[in-house]
Amino acid sequence: MPRKSYRQYCGVARALDVVGERWSLLILRNLLLGPRRYSDLLAELPGITTNLLAKRLRELETRELIEKRLLAPPLAATVYRLTDVGRALEPVISELGRWGARFMGAPERHDTVNLGWAFLSLKRRYRGGLSCTVEARAGERSFTLDFSEQSLSVEERATERADLRLSGEPSAILALFFQGALAAHLQHAGRLRVTGPRALLRGLERAFGPPEFAVGVAQPRAITRRKLSKRNSSVASKRSV
Repeated sequence: MPRKSYRQYCGVARALDVVGERWSLLILRNLLLGPRRYSDLLAELPGITTNLLAKRLRELETRELIEKRLLAPPLAATVYRLTDVGRALEPVISELGRWGARFMGAPERHDTVNLGWAFLSLKRRYRGGLSCTVEARAGERSFTLDFSEQSLSVEERATERADLRLSGEPSAILALFFQGALAAHLQHAGRLRVTGPRALLRGLERAFGPPEFAVGVAQPRAITRRKLSKRNSSVASKRSV
């Protein structure tokens, strides 16, 4: 497939030859949360056209950054997921997000806010010291946070082996992880449900540095699993990978 190239013998130029096209890095960012169907990506990336998304997915697949996978029944859906080569871009995407955060104030009225993107930023804020699995259920979306002493893994999926479970409306989960709200206050107000050891909850509250940006301060357009389900089937919300 003919592609534009900077034709420079430089690693930066070569990287941009591969992922420098518009939308490519954002597609890879979304796949950091786990496999996605074509329809999921289309719903989660407002502004991209169906033809352009299909083109970018073909390009990324040709470059072996992503691959297709058929989920087993009863889901039986075709999804896109990162290869090892694609996953190797995670530190680059993370540092780009850290650098870009300095240009983010409160979300503007027409900005799309996606809780999954915010959860990815938790990896940069993690101070270390935990060893556990936490499930955070925000409305119809579930996120699994696997903590080790030095690192944090975040995926959008439910888990059966959580040491601590948190559930509430997206606004409550945002308040806990990104707005400095205390879990005890959210529980007392009936906005947050917690299952698991109290000591582990206290450790979770101390595990992160301050937010890099003002999530949820304004009233932007939000991507929610409910909105996705209007365009898709319920496969995405039930997916476990």
